Parts: sequence; structure tokens; C-alpha cells
Amino acid sequence: MQLRFYANMRTVTGTMSLDVDDSGLDTFRKLLNYLVARYPEAAFHLLDEFGELRKDAPVYVDGRNPRLSNEGIDSPLEAGSVVSFFSPIASGKINVEILREPNFRRRE
Repeated sequence: MQLRFYANMRTVTGTMSLDVDDSGLDTFRKLLNYLVARYPEAAFHLLDEFGELRKDAPVYVDGRNPRLSNEGIDSPLEAGSVVSFFSPIASGKINVEILREPNFRRRE
């Protein structure tokens, strides 16, 4: 599996990419835990106060947002997956997630 880091995440990890060969990292949540254990400073950029993935932290598994899958951040990972980590979005939540919130009201 290849991890790719952009912007502040690249600064935190000190690398553009990291190849990980660990069959135990079979879900995105496990990968997050691994990443935070290896780079403790990454927790600020990736996790909220409850230890969950921040809603404003853009991450993609094979080009797809894992939050939008049925399993959420417990989505399975493949050995050949490419996982991309970007810095949190300064303006707030990712638009698609806002649209999925139960209290969101669309303009008519």
C-alpha cells in the first residue's frame, strides 16, 4: 500500500510518500491508528477530539472518500491501495458531507 502526503501532512511526516507492507492494516481506521502512532503530530491534522477522522480532513483511498462508503472509515484496504492525505480544509467540512447531514436544508 502506498501512502501519499500533501501540504501540511507532508511536513508532519517528512516525506512525500510511504510504502507500507503490513497485512494487519486491512481497514482505513487501522491505517489511521498506525499513522498517528508513527507520526503523533498527524493526530492534530487527522483526528477530532473523540479520536475520529476530522470532517475537514480530506483523505482518499484509491481516489475515493472512505467516509462515503457504507463502512465509513472502517472501509477495507487492499495491499495495492493508494491512500492520499491532504491538510484540513480551512473553510470547514467537505461539501458532500454537509449535504448528507440530516439537518442540512437545501435552498429551494
